Amino acid sequence: MAESIKAFENSLRDYLVNAQQDSYNGAGKIEYRYNNLKVYMEPKKNKTPHFYVSLGISQACYMINPVEKIMGGIGGNDERYVIMWANRPNINGELRKHWAYLMKATTIDVEEFIENEKLVVNKVSKETQEILEEDAAQVASEIITGAGVDNKHAVDLSENNNNNK
Repeated sequence: MAESIKAFENSLRDYLVNAQQDSYNGAGKIEYRYNNLKVYMEPKKNKTPHFYVSLGISQACYMINPVEKIMGGIGGNDERYVIMWANRPNINGELRKHWAYLMKATTIDVEEFIENEKLVVNKVSKETQEILEEDAAQVASEIITGAGVDNKHAVDLSENNNNNK
């Protein structure tokens, strides 16, 4: 599950708008381009500290330290601005902290999952063992052939039990 980071989305959106704004190009004209900007991390897909930036139908994955593109692309100057934004010390530090938090949370989730699976397997194993013991007892009391119960052997067993007394 991808973890969206709303604070990073807002920070990157503001940075992109401010970096591209000049006297001819007001913020309003640029802002609409970044309405669907998403920043998220997926620690289950890749264990390297990274973050994704999704902009429209484009997506790019960037390594956190050092900041460099791993795959994908969002095109134009936006990639350059994303790298400059992620290289800012306060942003990079926060990205690393959030990555550590997600890794810890993911590790806890995995440990809980493993523990739950062990409980389920143990429960199933006990139930399976009980069923196998019941089946073994039933098979021991009846000698079964392809046509059903072999009455001759069943009689022989009962005669042997009477002789042992």
